[in-house]
Amino acid sequence: MIPNLVCLLILAVFYILQSTIFSRITLIAGASDLILLFLLAWSLQEEVKNSWLWAVVAGVLISIGSAMPFFTPLVGYLGAVSISKLFQRRVWRNPLLAMFIVTFLGTLFQHAVYAAGLIVSGAPIAWIESLDSVTIPSVLLNLIFALPIYAIVNDLAGRLYPLEVEV
Repeated sequence: MIPNLVCLLILAVFYILQSTIFSRITLIAGASDLILLFLLAWSLQEEVKNSWLWAVVAGVLISIGSAMPFFTPLVGYLGAVSISKLFQRRVWRNPLLAMFIVTFLGTLFQHAVYAAGLIVSGAPIAWIESLDSVTIPSVLLNLIFALPIYAIVNDLAGRLYPLEVEV
C-alpha cells in the first residue's frame, strides 16, 4: 500500500513539474516528458510489479490535461512501458544502458503514436518537419534527463522495496 501511495505522489510531482517548468524548457519545438521518463525508469526496476497500472494512470492523467486526442497518451505510455519491460528482461546486467535505449525507443514510439493520433483526428502533419523540429529535440532532452530521473527512481525503488536478507 505504501509503495502505491508514494508512486502516486511522485507521479503527481512529476506531472506538476512537467506542466509548469519542464514544458517551458524546449529545444526548437521539442520538450522533455518527465512522466514518460518516470514510467520507463520505474518499469526497469526488477522489484516493481505494478508498472502497467502506473502507465494507465499516467496515460489517463495526461489525456485529461492535454490537447492530444484522448487516449493517445495512454497508448504511447503503454507502448513505452512494454518496450521497457522487454528490455528489462534482455539487458538486465546494465540498467543504465537499458534506460538510455528505452528512452530513445520509447520517445520515438510515443511521438509516432502522437503523430498518428493527430492524423486520425484530421490535423495536417508534415512528417519530416515534425521529426526535425519536435521528435529529435525531444529525444535529446529526454536522454539528458534520463540519468537523473533513473537515479531518483532507482533510489526510491530501493527504499520502497528493500532487498530481502537471507539468514
